[in-house]
Amino acid sequence: MATTITPLQPGTEAAAQACAFAIFGTDIPPIDPEDYDGSWRTTLHVIAEEWVGEGRVERHAARTATAINDLLNTQKLFGEGSPAARTAGTALKPLIDKCRIYGITTDDLRRHGAQLQS
Repeated sequence: MATTITPLQPGTEAAAQACAFAIFGTDIPPIDPEDYDGSWRTTLHVIAEEWVGEGRVERHAARTATAINDLLNTQKLFGEGSPAARTAGTALKPLIDKCRIYGITTDDLRRHGAQLQS
């Protein structure tokens, strides 16, 4: 018997919960009961505010800047196409993806020490 997977419908609780886990992973901060009305749709902004308030976005930017610098140093030592550089680049990709989700810009990464060219 084949299993049919129904796509998430925009604006539903299931879509909002999937969105929360896609953005924040399983590391969703505790939510104050007065900020949660039982709906994931109205709670996403509360989660985002908690992340910003706890400094998680800033820490992610700093961690990503360090990984960028590690990649650049690895490329200088072993060459851009080297296995070590490819490994460092592969490790950097999920960090960059999260930066896009969090709205972390190139200027933010530079502010955290990333040695990016202008």
